Amino acid sequence: MGKSTLVAALAMEAARRGMRPLVVELGHRASMEAVFGQGPIGYEPHDVGRGVSAMNLGVEGALADYVADNLRLGGFAKLILDNKALGRFLFAAPGVAEVVTLSKLKSLVEMRKADGKPYWHPIFVDLDATGHALMLLELPRVLDGLVGAGPLRRLLASVSDLLADSDRVILNLVTLPTELPVQETLELYENLDRQHRIQLGRLYVNQVPDEPLTYQALSVVDDLAEAGLRTGDRELSDDIALGRAALRRFSRVRDQLKRLATRVRIPLVELPRLTTGEVSLQDLQRLGRLAAGEAV
Repeated sequence: MGKSTLVAALAMEAARRGMRPLVVELGHRASMEAVFGQGPIGYEPHDVGRGVSAMNLGVEGALADYVADNLRLGGFAKLILDNKALGRFLFAAPGVAEVVTLSKLKSLVEMRKADGKPYWHPIFVDLDATGHALMLLELPRVLDGLVGAGPLRRLLASVSDLLADSDRVILNLVTLPTELPVQETLELYENLDRQHRIQLGRLYVNQVPDEPLTYQALSVVDDLAEAGLRTGDRELSDDIALGRAALRRFSRVRDQLKRLATRVRIPLVELPRLTTGEVSLQDLQRLGRLAAGEAV
């Protein structure tokens, strides 16, 4: 189970509670198609079932929206974007993809129904791995001193305000209970916690295994191992070795969970390892309720 599966599970739980969730995948991702068993999910929000909508926020569509909304070029906007040379220049320019992505996310947050309530609530953004996610979140601050007055300056200021608004934006962290992902997560958490630029929500730890042996079983493992050696029961000895290896792996997992609990000051939520193979919608429902803090 990965980060995208968790996003889908949380969206399903939000829908179960009567909300109108939207899952936003960044352009090169297409996980929701497989998770919900849907065909291609495009740039426009698409109903994927179970009360959940999803969209693929591609840079091309976001750039077209940004040009149309901010540069006021009218009919010239399409001519500019259709020009291959200009297109290559725009997409190669540093920060363009991130700027237009943030602009589109902001517009989705600001969409309203006729009664003034948010059109989408909540919006789940399936961010990339740590490096790219940090770049996206830090972009307004990085560009702040480089951009003069104008539409881009106003956009960056409004995005900075949005990211700092704890009533509207919360960043949840997701990791695995092994050494390298935990170390990366701790470094990310400490960076974000030190900057105080975005409200942190929960730390989800995926794929936490069940304890392989009960205390009662542990008490007889040594006796069984000795009996296997004494009788020459190779199959029993192999089973004991496998059990001990599973215990060592479980012990390492618990050590990593203790590291997180010691150094992180946001709620830590352990999520179980799902059965192998394709994750069913029933699995997602159960996972969503667990992730939301509801016992099942």
